Amino acid sequence: MFRRILALAMIVIFTLALAGCMTESGYYSPEQSAGAGALGGAATGAALGAIIGAATGAPATGAWIGAASGALVGGVGAYLYAEHANSEISSSQAAAQSYNYNPSQGNLVRIDRVSANPSVARPGQQVNLEMNYTVLTPDNAPTSVTLVREVHYGGQMVGQPYQATVTNANGTFTDSVDYALPSGAASGSYTVTSRVISSYGTDQRDSYFRIQ
Repeated sequence: MFRRILALAMIVIFTLALAGCMTESGYYSPEQSAGAGALGGAATGAALGAIIGAATGAPATGAWIGAASGALVGGVGAYLYAEHANSEISSSQAAAQSYNYNPSQGNLVRIDRVSANPSVARPGQQVNLEMNYTVLTPDNAPTSVTLVREVHYGGQMVGQPYQATVTNANGTFTDSVDYALPSGAASGSYTVTSRVISSYGTDQRDSYFRIQ
């Protein structure tokens, strides 16, 4: 009997965990969902703990299961963008040759290419947001850059921007992150603004995808 109750409780936990990953608009928001996940996880855990404790006649057992489930719901609710990756495409020497770069030119910070794949997606799918960028400086020193993505629909930003900071040597790099579309995402054209921000310069470029 206890196993059946526990199995049903876990189904509820995972259902609420998935729901907790979305904002009120149905889109993913790192800051909002992290807070909502933590609060929602605690409340859900307490409720489930009480139910299990009453059903089994063991309040203490219900309490620890509730605490564990609350932590699980809160943790899952905090994950919004996934599979971030950053890797080198060309060394500083190869990148400098490609751009015919000379140190006397100063700093070069450039987004070479951006893409959103697939370009046509359905609600519930993931869209991979990728950009290739180049950083070249006269002293060829490792450089810290902040990589930002903003998703816009109908002229309005969808959720919060994604942001990651990486430190690499000079050269050309590819950076990608998966953006999960909620099941209720509106159909239409979406614009992804990708930015590279550093003390040596900034650049930005747009890519697009559609939901149908």
